[in-house]
Amino acid sequence: MFVKKSSLLLLSLGSLTGLSDAFWRMSCSIVQTGRIDPIVSPGEVASHVHKISGASNIGPNSTYESLQSSSCTSCEIKKDLSAYWTPLLYYEHANGSFEEVPNGGMAVYYLGRGDNKANIKPFPPGFRMLSGNAEARSFNDTPVSSIEGAQPYGNRVSFNCLTDSPNPQSPQMNMTNCNNGLRAQIQFQSCWDGVNKYLPDNSHVAYMSSIDNGACPPGYPVQLMHLFYEVLYSVSSIALDGGKFVFAQGDPTGYGFHGDFLNGWDVDTLQAGIDQCAVANADGVVHECPVFAPIDDQNFSTDCPARLPEIDEPVHGIIDKLPGCITITPGPADAIPADFICPATAPTPAFLAVNSDSGAAVGSTVDGWTYMGCANEPTGVRALGGATYSSSNMTNKACQSFCAGKGSPMAGTEYGAQCYCGSALASGSSLNQTCSNMLCSGSDLEYCGGPDRLSVYQKA
Repeated sequence: MFVKKSSLLLLSLGSLTGLSDAFWRMSCSIVQTGRIDPIVSPGEVASHVHKISGASNIGPNSTYESLQSSSCTSCEIKKDLSAYWTPLLYYEHANGSFEEVPNGGMAVYYLGRGDNKANIKPFPPGFRMLSGNAEARSFNDTPVSSIEGAQPYGNRVSFNCLTDSPNPQSPQMNMTNCNNGLRAQIQFQSCWDGVNKYLPDNSHVAYMSSIDNGACPPGYPVQLMHLFYEVLYSVSSIALDGGKFVFAQGDPTGYGFHGDFLNGWDVDTLQAGIDQCAVANADGVVHECPVFAPIDDQNFSTDCPARLPEIDEPVHGIIDKLPGCITITPGPADAIPADFICPATAPTPAFLAVNSDSGAAVGSTVDGWTYMGCANEPTGVRALGGATYSSSNMTNKACQSFCAGKGSPMAGTEYGAQCYCGSALASGSSLNQTCSNMLCSGSDLEYCGGPDRLSVYQKA
């Protein structure tokens, strides 16, 4: 289930409206799901599953430089090729199986906050950080700094159970009967040491004294934009049976909710956004910021849909176990690495030999059908004008079988769920077009065209 952008924005307004002098609020859809974390586990299979938004070629080895070659971003602002991720939420059923809780992406806030907000600097190329503690299973009441009145670390995470009547926010996942969704929220550090773009213990950054505002502690002279994620989970779509909701790292409490940020911004664009909108964009609407207006993609979810998985293991739907070597730990003691880090002797799922940003290679032949490339739909007619059908279980093989049964030597899938047959492309249609590559409705391991674009196959 994809939460419509308009719904996501509407539900996101509640927590921050009236609290910020200026900001921009960016909607993002999902671009990748899996045990991928190029910050904590570069080049390796990560310990637990994340849902990732942003740059289309995000992967285990991603860097600022590699993100710049992405074909698109699943977030609104096209010149932001950053990656944003949080853990996937599951429901553990009474029979021991786990069901993915539907989520369509996140809202990412860039807020002009802090006592030194007049001197906010852009994230530099190579900058990375994460907020939260995946091992936490109870509230951390330690202040974030020695500044008088500093808030406790536990307040960086919050949950809002959205019902027909307002509910108080909580630092734990203690309310899940939410007919309008459960919103998880994470505040990031906004103070930088000005030297290190990343340190494994995250000591290159620090929280403001009030976490979402206030002063930076000594040793952190650089004020950054304040990042804030909101992630909406459709908990009401799950058929409850006495089980429990649990995050992918084995956390049923919510205290271990966390977020990661890998910067991929075009430097000049981010600087201009800060100059024009960090202190003078009170409504937070992206296109009302002059520098963002021409690069605000309102069709981000279809222009940059989810990519092919990069790790060979099931993570979607209903699965037998949490991916990885996860022990569910209810607290109050924190989890330990042994609770979610696989031992050296454990089998490791393979990385799939696929370019998640492009899919099948032109000219490759599988089961007697050769991939010819991506074709556009011409004006007034269909690129392939023969038999057609749509299915919620569409795959390229299913379309090929259908077209072969109709005597057609060519088959094309479009918009994830549509199949078209023919013997030649119509006038005005040609191959070598750019596809936005939508996952097939019947398989998350292959692409089935995109909006007005066909993945075209020909019988060999």
